Amino acid sequence: MNVKYLFILFATVFLASACNSQTNSQSLNANAFNQKISEQNDAVVLDVRTPEEYAGGYIANATNIDFRSSNFETEILKLDKNKTYLVYCLSGKRSASAKEVMMQNGFKNVINLDGGILAWQAANLPLTQTNASTNQDALSMDMYKSMITSDTLVLVDFYAPWCGPCIKMKPMLEEVAKEYAGKVKVVRLNIDENMELAKQLNVVEIPVLKTFLNGTEKWSHKGYIEKDELVKHL
Repeated sequence: MNVKYLFILFATVFLASACNSQTNSQSLNANAFNQKISEQNDAVVLDVRTPEEYAGGYIANATNIDFRSSNFETEILKLDKNKTYLVYCLSGKRSASAKEVMMQNGFKNVINLDGGILAWQAANLPLTQTNASTNQDALSMDMYKSMITSDTLVLVDFYAPWCGPCIKMKPMLEEVAKEYAGKVKVVRLNIDENMELAKQLNVVEIPVLKTFLNGTEKWSHKGYIEKDELVKHL
């Protein structure tokens, strides 16, 4: 009985480990993702961002199918399910969801870029441009430094308009801006419009909140946060 129990326990642990290994293999960091592109010439690189994001810079030879579009599933069903797909977005969240949708529709080899284009740029990997003018940030580094160099506390929200937690936090941040007017300056910085700045500031996920006083960073938080918790840090 004990031997049988140990065998079952071993088999369970082994299978769980195998499953975890398989799941992990479907998400790669930027360098490993780039290597996979080089190794598999027949793999399809799939950009699931908006066409506007794609035009601002994309991984070479990537096909663009917007995950947020109403016809995403219709478009992916036109693809060859037997090929390997290397999927990415800005931060890795939309592409992770896209990967799940694809696997539910019968695709077996779908690999997500962990951290998305933000991680790709942080690794100093190249992007292809379709229109050079779209690559210019709305806010320069000098403008950013000037903005955070203030004797009034500055709260910077790094966000994107498609980001669920960012959307949820927007009304709360607007309330904070009104309630703490004169004490706290709230600045929302769209990283879709400031890709190079986000790279230089090492912003590799969103949302990110940071507070500054006289140009010195005082506090930082990654991910969603409730209003009460935020106010404690102001």
